[in-house]
Order: sequence, then C-alpha cells, then structure tokens
Amino acid sequence: MEIVAAVAAVIGAYGEYEAGQSAKKMYNLQAQQATVEGERKSIQYKQRSNDVLQRRLEANAALTVRSFAGGIDPFSGSPDTVRALNDTKAGREFAILMADADAAMRGGAIQAQMYEAAGQQAARAGTFRAVAKLGMAAASADSYTSATQAPAPVEIRNV
Repeated sequence: MEIVAAVAAVIGAYGEYEAGQSAKKMYNLQAQQATVEGERKSIQYKQRSNDVLQRRLEANAALTVRSFAGGIDPFSGSPDTVRALNDTKAGREFAILMADADAAMRGGAIQAQMYEAAGQQAARAGTFRAVAKLGMAAASADSYTSATQAPAPVEIRNV
C-alpha cells in the first residue's frame, strides 16, 4: 500500500508541475498576441498619419491649381496663408497619430511583460505545489511507518 501511495504522490506532483508549465506556455502565447496586437494598432496609426499627409498634399495641390487658374500667385497672399494653415493642421494631426502609434507599441509591450510575469509565477506555483505534494507524501509515509512499528521492548527491573 505504501508503494501505491508513493507512486500516486509522484504522479500528482508531476501533474502539478506540468500544470504550471502549461499555464506558463499559455501566458507566453498571450504575451506574443499582445505584442502583435500592439504592432497592428501601431501600423494602423501610422497608416492614418500617412493619409493625413496625403490629404494635405492633395489640398495644397488643388489650391495651387485653382490659384493659377484664377490668375493669382499661389505662393503669396491668401493662398499661401491657406496652405500654411493646411500644413499646420496636418502637422498637428500627424504628430498626434505618431504618438498614438508609439503608445500602442508600448502598451502591447507592457501587456506582454505582464503576461510573461504571470507565466513565470504560474510555473513557480506549479513547482511549489509539486514539492508540497511530495513533502506531504513523505510526511504521511513517515507517520505511517512510525505508527506501524512495534514498540521497543520495555525491560522491568526489580531493584
């Protein structure tokens, strides 16, 4: 019976260890997913920032063409003021979107670090549970052995 209990304890301990390792793998996959999600969001923000610059170029080009068509110098006066305003607004929007892209990358990296830390903790917890199971089994076996041993003979002497 002792052997069966010992084998069961070892199998249980191994199961606890493996459960911790599996949890760590799951958290590591979530960390990779968080990193990829941060990169995906960053790319979207960068694409939007490029769209802002494209719209600015198109607006300024249309302004230049209309000014020439109307016989106005497009690089001075009101057309130049409108172009400068377009550039300023586009520059602000571009800067905000690029900051958002950077924040998305950092957010993904932070989330990934959190998942990795959780994975390490899960692996440690599994190892501690495994060691505890083995320790409990050893203590139980020791108490079983102590309880089943015959008591030492008592010698009575008459003095």
